[in-house]
Amino acid sequence: MARNSKGKSSFWYGYLIAGERSSPVLRDNRFETGNPKTIYMFNLKRGEIIEYALEIVEQKLRDLKSGEAAFIEELDAGYRKARRTFRGRNTAKRDLSQAAIVPLHEADDETIDETLSDDDSDMWLESG
Repeated sequence: MARNSKGKSSFWYGYLIAGERSSPVLRDNRFETGNPKTIYMFNLKRGEIIEYALEIVEQKLRDLKSGEAAFIEELDAGYRKARRTFRGRNTAKRDLSQAAIVPLHEADDETIDETLSDDDSDMWLESG
């Protein structure tokens, strides 16, 4: 998975295939959840950064197709907006030049919203 734009090598742009909840997504590889079994990604349809179960979501991701390149600008803009108010769970950060924009807090595992349904929402553990 390696579709980057504008020299932002830490960003991956792709598409989450999840039925009615399908959406373009952006992953900023500089953010870690503190849990090797989960990842954070910005979901354009929901307009927020969400923690996903890696084992489940990995199978539902694909690179953006050439005709979907227009999503990159929308993903960049939406991600910048969501990042301003994002509150992650036990978030680790790597080499972030704009760390002040990303407020971090600690939360215990009970704060994870494990809202499950039969439509793939089990891949979403927590929203920011």
